[in-house]
Amino acid sequence: MSPEEIDAFLAEPRDAVLSVSLASGRAMGTPIWFRWIDGVARFQSPVTSSKTAAIRRSGRASLCVHEQPLPIARYVTLEGPVREVEFDLDADIGAAAVHYLGEGAPTFLEGIRGALAAGRRWASFELTPETVNAKLQQLG
Repeated sequence: MSPEEIDAFLAEPRDAVLSVSLASGRAMGTPIWFRWIDGVARFQSPVTSSKTAAIRRSGRASLCVHEQPLPIARYVTLEGPVREVEFDLDADIGAAAVHYLGEGAPTFLEGIRGALAAGRRWASFELTPETVNAKLQQLG
């Protein structure tokens, strides 16, 4: 895929798996929502999660974004440093909810607001890719 095709692919709501290295040395991958903004993948994570601890410890992660409408498989992997940025409910989880859920976003956000009111907290991160791998493959 060309750089323009990669940008267009990443700009659409797609399945993504964030991979981090835990302090134990074990690798962990988790599905996430992300938004591709000006060449950076922005995502959120609960502050008490293992992936948040791993990101804060190592400052690195990889993200695999994929689509498989058979017989074609497309994916982009991003790897690089991750920095924590200021969390903003509307700009972060709110914008991601609209991106992924469209008209269902307000209902989802009410649940997040309830979790915030109950004391749950999220952190926001930006992954700036140093390595980008992209593949478009015809299967079968």
